[in-house]
Amino acid sequence: MAEVTGFADLETQPLAALAPRERILKTASDLFYRFSVHSVGIDRIIAESGVAKMTFYKHFPSKADLVATYLRHKSALWFQMLETATEDPGLSPSERILAIFDALDGPLRSPAFRGCPFVKGMAEFGPDADVPDVQATITAYFKGLHDLVAALVEPLGLNRPERTVMQILSLIQGAIVMAQSTRDPLVAEANRDAARLLIEDAAASAGA
Repeated sequence: MAEVTGFADLETQPLAALAPRERILKTASDLFYRFSVHSVGIDRIIAESGVAKMTFYKHFPSKADLVATYLRHKSALWFQMLETATEDPGLSPSERILAIFDALDGPLRSPAFRGCPFVKGMAEFGPDADVPDVQATITAYFKGLHDLVAALVEPLGLNRPERTVMQILSLIQGAIVMAQSTRDPLVAEANRDAARLLIEDAAASAGA
């Protein structure tokens, strides 16, 4: 995560207070997330960040390099949020899993919510795209999410833990898609209830 050190503060700091590299990243992050990567050109990022073209290319030799850094930034913020929510020492193993949906609730209700940047990334940078750094960043995000959920499921001692991991991951991504498409403020809560039921059912089967 060396590339994203300090990025968490970019969300709240005013653009004028940031150094050129951070101004570029903050501007690109906002534009890419709102409008999609392919629809936002480098010239617009340069203009809105207030840096010279030479300065831009000094920090980011290509748009692909900027996109990969933007996605690493998003990944770092996402996992920071999830780790904070799930590492509460007062939670039981099953409550740690459900805490993912509690953490999702606020972002999914936000007027600024525009869906999952990594799902968007898969659509824009599919297997035929020649952008290995971007594709590797997207792959690493989904692997990291899988590994996080798998680590939370493991203490439950289930008979088929990987099945439960896949179900939880589906509920997480499903909540994100449904929140984007419906703007229903209860999506995270509804998927939390579904996760609780499937965990209880899997635990009951393991204890049978």
